[in-house]
Amino acid sequence: MTATLITTGIEYVIGESRPSGGWTVRFRSANSDLHHQLYINGRLSAWTDTLGQRRFFFDEPIDAPVSVCIAAVDGAYRSTDLSGQLPADDRNPAWVFRPPLVRSVSSRSGDIVEILGDHATGGDLSETPLGSADAWPVWVPRWQFGEDRFGAGGFGYDGTYAPGLGQGAFGAGMFGMNADLIDLEAVLAEDGTHRVVLRSRGADGQITDSDSMYIVADPPPDAAEGLTATDYNQQQKQLTLQINQGD
Repeated sequence: MTATLITTGIEYVIGESRPSGGWTVRFRSANSDLHHQLYINGRLSAWTDTLGQRRFFFDEPIDAPVSVCIAAVDGAYRSTDLSGQLPADDRNPAWVFRPPLVRSVSSRSGDIVEILGDHATGGDLSETPLGSADAWPVWVPRWQFGEDRFGAGGFGYDGTYAPGLGQGAFGAGMFGMNADLIDLEAVLAEDGTHRVVLRSRGADGQITDSDSMYIVADPPPDAAEGLTATDYNQQQKQLTLQINQGD
């Protein structure tokens, strides 16, 4: 059976903040025989436990733009990340930066990779990272020379723990093997051109920066704080509203 993601027939998606913290996302769906998944900024965040469930709960704070997409899928795949089938705008929001960073065996245990940015100011980079990740988490097996079963991989290479065909970045590793990618992203909350730099920070304090990259972000506008009726045309039955954005 092939996993198919369905985004049609889903409507009335509403997000509500909870007094205790976190959010509730409610929705309606015509896909009564399928389970549902919640994708936030193009990443699988939650899935339903029953066919009739029409709400999700998540506790992550929302202090930056968020794209929410709900999709229906067969129950056998409800916990499978099928983000590659999402519509382009939901899969890659215009304000999210995800560098295709290969996890190289040259990275050491304890190294941290960070994204630094200038918040579209055109000035200096902020020392507060926009995103960070372990270059080589302790739960990810290493497979460089001498750290795997000697010569047990293909062509006598010590790579039995390398990602399999179709499981990683195709051909990005040594000898054309597939390679794992570091799960790293930054939400660029300000509209405009951002200068970003990837920084590797070693456990010994050694720092290495990449060349600057320039990313154009187009985040959604802030939510309106209120609507005010300013005019009504009786003949045309046209109502004019003023959107109040706050400070």
